[in-house]
Amino acid sequence: MKLRHILNVPYTVFLLFFFAHPVWSQESEQSTKQKKPGGGRGMFQLSDQDVILPITSIEWGSPDRWSITSRYVHMFQTDRDNKTWLHNLSISLSPGITGGRLGIGYQGIYSPKSMQDFGIFSEARLVLLRTWGNPLSITTKSTFIGAEIRTSLSFLFNVGIGYYKQITNLNGDRKDFYGFHVGVGI
Repeated sequence: MKLRHILNVPYTVFLLFFFAHPVWSQESEQSTKQKKPGGGRGMFQLSDQDVILPITSIEWGSPDRWSITSRYVHMFQTDRDNKTWLHNLSISLSPGITGGRLGIGYQGIYSPKSMQDFGIFSEARLVLLRTWGNPLSITTKSTFIGAEIRTSLSFLFNVGIGYYKQITNLNGDRKDFYGFHVGVGI
């Protein structure tokens, strides 16, 4: 009986795909070429200047150990073609295993005209940090405010350092500290 319930899920998925696939595969005639919604792989383009990037980085660092970063970016320039520097507002959310960060700041992108697929991402941001679980080098269930400076080479490797000042005081001791993060992405 238990095996029968387990097999119902793949069977249902198979039937759904079997009947829906021919409908998805049909071609329709379009008299005009439509603009593709969204911004491409891994992003949601809200407007010409606003983008949500669900996962931009996977990082390891102190105090939150492993974390991922999601980001909203507002691009200040409307004409971005052939620009060496792009200026953006960035709001990031970085939930981790033992802490999470919410940041807002300036993001600059340097992309030389001679190297189209290369870019240096730099960011300065204010951060609200909350710890839980077993964070590295600080107490759990604490809240900090701080500043971070980050840089990344063409979506490959990123590094960041920050200074955080404790704003909650659970046991009478306040602890300020420097944190760091290294990862893949921007």
